Amino acid sequence: MSADGIAIRLRLVRGGFVLDADLQLPGSGITAVLGPSGSGKTTLLRCVAGLERASDAQVVVAGETWQDDAHGIFPADAPPSARLRLPEASLFDHLDVRGNLAFGQKRAGGGADLAPLVELLGIGGLLDRRPHQLSGGERQRVAIARALATQPRILLLDEPLASLDAARRREILPWLERLRDELKLPMLYVTHAVDEVARLADHLVLLDAGRVVASGPLADLFGRLDAAGLPGGEASALLEGAIAERDARWHRRAWRSTAGRCGWPIPGGPSAAGCGCASWPAT
Repeated sequence: MSADGIAIRLRLVRGGFVLDADLQLPGSGITAVLGPSGSGKTTLLRCVAGLERASDAQVVVAGETWQDDAHGIFPADAPPSARLRLPEASLFDHLDVRGNLAFGQKRAGGGADLAPLVELLGIGGLLDRRPHQLSGGERQRVAIARALATQPRILLLDEPLASLDAARRREILPWLERLRDELKLPMLYVTHAVDEVARLADHLVLLDAGRVVASGPLADLFGRLDAAGLPGGEASALLEGAIAERDARWHRRAWRSTAGRCGWPIPGGPSAAGCGCASWPAT
């Protein structure tokens, strides 16, 4: 493991289900955890967060041991802000957005500067609103900002877009990309959506029935025909490139990869990100 990487080793037995994981993950960017329902994705995050007590567990982040059962280091010994699981409905409705952020700031000892988070997530105009006055996408952005106000060492996201409709998902995805690109904070991101993985992730972990089927750079795993954890059991092609041209009237974008220009009409409004990512089943 590199000095800034993440090492996770754990085994959890619950009835007839066994989660057995031994992972070496990058210390920055987004690691997506993908697999069918019941494969152990959320349980893995709960174990990393210290909310589930796995046996023979070891969690090491950037050279710092947060848990090592063999040497008597347990989750309670980690700093309160070291790990963070972000539930969907995590905001206090009796507080406005400013008050919710102040709560996160207080958990971090009161020293966190909230201005960069407010700017990064574009929530300056929401500070005086209560959570029930926010859209689903706005709630998620505020929840992420409050989570980051605690100054966590790692951010754990359990299907953060699952409750949003397609329009709200399109609204929040560029903000997650911005977090990935501008923060050096590692994120573990559980999802069922392969399009989210293709757009956001740098690294991919495939789980099936509690076992790690594969773990590695996203582009490597998407092209593997034996990657059974991919939705539909199919390998995919992942191509990366930059937007070469924009059609403002019809909101179409021409895309250029290292192989040359592709005139595909990739949909996207004026606020769409400057890079494109597309995947489809391999044939």
